[in-house]
Amino acid sequence: MSSSLLLYLNKKTIASNEIKNDVDFLLDLLYQEGSKRKRWEIYLSENDANFEDENVHSHCSLLEYLAYREAMVEGLNEEKALLLMWTARFHKLGEIENGDILYNLKKENDRLEKSSYARKHIYSKLQSDYAKNMFEKVLTISLDRKNLTDEEFDFVSFFDSLKGRGHINTALKMIEKKSISQWEVLAANVLFNQLVPLVEHGKKYRSVRVYLQKNAKKISHALEDHLTQEQLIRGFEKIYGQDNFEEKKKFLDISPEKVAQIKSVWLTFVEEN
Repeated sequence: MSSSLLLYLNKKTIASNEIKNDVDFLLDLLYQEGSKRKRWEIYLSENDANFEDENVHSHCSLLEYLAYREAMVEGLNEEKALLLMWTARFHKLGEIENGDILYNLKKENDRLEKSSYARKHIYSKLQSDYAKNMFEKVLTISLDRKNLTDEEFDFVSFFDSLKGRGHINTALKMIEKKSISQWEVLAANVLFNQLVPLVEHGKKYRSVRVYLQKNAKKISHALEDHLTQEQLIRGFEKIYGQDNFEEKKKFLDISPEKVAQIKSVWLTFVEEN
C-alpha cells in the first residue's frame, strides 16, 4: 500500500518491517474487502453515480483524514492523534463480513458481533506487539465503547463526534453535488440523526465548535431547504419498509414539532457562537 497514507507519518508505525507488514495487511484488507461493502445502500438506485462516501474503504479513508485534521484543531498530542487516526481508519474492519449497517437499523448486539469477528479473524493474524496493541485499542474505543484505563481523555466521546462530523460532511456533499437520486432524503436523515448530538459535543470540544462555525452557512441552508417532515417520512419508509414504518411511527417522533426543535437547537448554537 502507498506509504503516503497518514498512518505512515508516524515513525513508530514503520519502526520495523514486522510493524509495517501488519499495517499493510490491515490497509490491504480494508481496501480489498471494504471496497465491496456499500454504504447508504438503501438510498441507492442502479443508475446512481459513484460518490466519496460510497463504501466502507472510502469512508474510513475520509474519516482518517478528518481525525488527523480535527485532532490538530483540538490541540491533541501526537500519540492521541495517531490513535484516533488508527480508530478512524480501522474501526469498520469488523463489518467486512456482513457489511455496513445503516444508523437507524443498528442494534446493541451488532457491535458485539463485529468486535468478536475482528478479534477472531483479524487481530489474531497480526504479528507485532505494536499493531496488536493499537488494534485492540481501536476495538475497545469503537466497538466495546470503553475508554482506555490509563487515559483521562474521552476517546469514545471524541470519536463519536468525529463520526458525526463525517456524516454531516456526507450530507452537505450530497446537497452540493446531488450524487444520487435520493440525495435529499439521505441528507434529511443525517441532519435529523446527527446535528443535535454534534451540537452537544460542541459544548465539550473546541474542534467541534470550529467545525460547526466553519460550516454554519451550509448547515443553515440545509436545514431550511431540506430538513422537512416529508423528506423524513420518505427516508424512514425506505429504511423500515412501508409496513414496518407504520409500526415504527408509534415510537418515532418525526413530527413538524420535532423538526422545529432541531432547527431551534441549531439557531441557538449560531446565535451563541
